[in-house]
Amino acid sequence: MDNAVETPAALEDRPAGAGWTCTWLDRPDGARLRLGSWGAGFGRRGTCLLVNGRSEFLEKYAEQAAEWAARGWRVVSFDWRGQGLSSRPLANRQMGHIDDFSIYLEDVDAIMAALCPPTGPVVAFAHSMGGHLMLRHVLDCDTAMEVPRLKALILCAAMLDINTGPLPSRAAALIAKLACRRGRAEAYAPGQGDFDPDAQRFDGNPLTSDPRRFGVALDACRRQPDLCLGGVTYGWLDAAYRSMDYLAHADMTGLDMPIQILAAGGDRIVRSPALRALARRLPDARFHQYPGARHELMMERDTIRRLVWEDIDHFLDETGL
Repeated sequence: MDNAVETPAALEDRPAGAGWTCTWLDRPDGARLRLGSWGAGFGRRGTCLLVNGRSEFLEKYAEQAAEWAARGWRVVSFDWRGQGLSSRPLANRQMGHIDDFSIYLEDVDAIMAALCPPTGPVVAFAHSMGGHLMLRHVLDCDTAMEVPRLKALILCAAMLDINTGPLPSRAAALIAKLACRRGRAEAYAPGQGDFDPDAQRFDGNPLTSDPRRFGVALDACRRQPDLCLGGVTYGWLDAAYRSMDYLAHADMTGLDMPIQILAAGGDRIVRSPALRALARRLPDARFHQYPGARHELMMERDTIRRLVWEDIDHFLDETGL
């Protein structure tokens, strides 16, 4: 990513989402990442790192951050490059683009160094694309300083296999690769486009069955249009498929970190069977699936969220956290 488009300077003066205290992390390539700490920042149990999914941002995680804080955790999070109020790579800031997922992984190292204290346990709750990248992080950096401090990882609807409908995943990956070879890496993939919060409809949405939580991100985007993010480019898709292929063939036998895998039974964004298969490959994994739940488990209706929280609380108690 050579010439990152800087976050507009005016954004620095805008108030952050209620409850978040924000700072900025400058990266060597010129990108700027928004980091957030929730509330007073003190946690008797340790630090919880909330790692959001593609197109998400700090404001969307306010409810969950407050719940983690109420359980005794210091809560920190961030906006991935290319989304939220972090730097966007293309002139059209709505286009979701990355050249290679290794760029995200380099950011994770710097983010954890900036947000996570040098002492005390760290737990990561990572959703969708964030789950994919945190799994890559612990696999790729299993001898780095960060990993011994990361005591447990919770993967929520992690992106291991994108649901491409009737089109086989291999065909989608090949189409993206060929488009990039033909110089179209920075063009929208088929069916992708800019995001208009006023054009979104609750009925039939693949994210949540809760109408109030469905509106949280939309309301934030209406208040701050620079939070809006559209679809993905061929380049993003190609990078995603290359990274998913890496995880599909990675040796996970040495990864003895306690990992909890949460899957949505009605997920139309990622394929849940890939998560069950992951649980079988990990030496210390717990798998939970919630029938009828859609992709964003922590934005689901209360009856589902209560079950999710019960399983998380039990997992952390079981691991001594």
